[in-house]
Amino acid sequence: MTYYSGPESYREILRRVYEKVEDSFVSWAKLVKDHSDRLDNAFGHFMTLVVQTSKGNAPVLSVFVDSEGRGYVGLSNSSPFETASALYRFPNEVENPYMEVFAGFFGDETELTYHRAIFQSPLKLYFLAYYGNERLLRKEILKDSLRGKDYFRLSEVIDDTLFSICRENYRKWIEFDDGEVLVFPFQNILKIAFGLPKINENIDRSIIMELSRLFRIEVTKQCDVLRNSSVTPDMNISRPVATVFEIDLVDSKPVYERLESFYKYYSKFISETIESMLRFIHTDFPLSK
Repeated sequence: MTYYSGPESYREILRRVYEKVEDSFVSWAKLVKDHSDRLDNAFGHFMTLVVQTSKGNAPVLSVFVDSEGRGYVGLSNSSPFETASALYRFPNEVENPYMEVFAGFFGDETELTYHRAIFQSPLKLYFLAYYGNERLLRKEILKDSLRGKDYFRLSEVIDDTLFSICRENYRKWIEFDDGEVLVFPFQNILKIAFGLPKINENIDRSIIMELSRLFRIEVTKQCDVLRNSSVTPDMNISRPVATVFEIDLVDSKPVYERLESFYKYYSKFISETIESMLRFIHTDFPLSK
């Protein structure tokens, strides 16, 4: 028996992937047993195949198989390598026997990377969707519930709209007339990084940064769903960032739908504040000649 959780539009897509790779589960389970002397027997372990686009511009697809040969495929905003330390890593794979399957999932023209490792349970990985062995998945869901976690429960509230936010804007910069915004899904949250606004004044960047910090402090007071955040190494940002917010993925729809107007509001705040300061100094400076 199999079990699925996630947006209904992806049920058949994950089912096809699962059924194509299922034949390998017995041999993958043997790899877990063969390395049991290096593993802590007090915990469960998963032989894991992580498939990603080489550009890192799409959610991560992973295949997990336990020592009994039971498995599932899961889709997540983060790689298992981002949330846990692998107990044993296998050599990186240039090719994979299921390349055609994964190419069909991500798109035939997309270059993919494949990494295999053994991870310890619990995975501490939030899933957008998963499909696989019902007995195994219900066991993992129960473990989650007993620990008061929702790594597997998140998928129950991921609808097509929330999934599209992650899939279509996965860790991408979105260009607006007034500037740009990075949408960075990670685990069960959405980070929103504001690039420097396009303003006419020739102003030192540090001034814009300080004004952006003020903007963020006041905005997070006004909007409970938005929280203060910061740039982290995993975001791999090579351009200036003025400020960063984060929001729970399940609360992100209204913010995402009004993201352009939110950034325009921010840009207007920066621009008008600077213009007002300069005008005040140029017209009312008490030491002018």
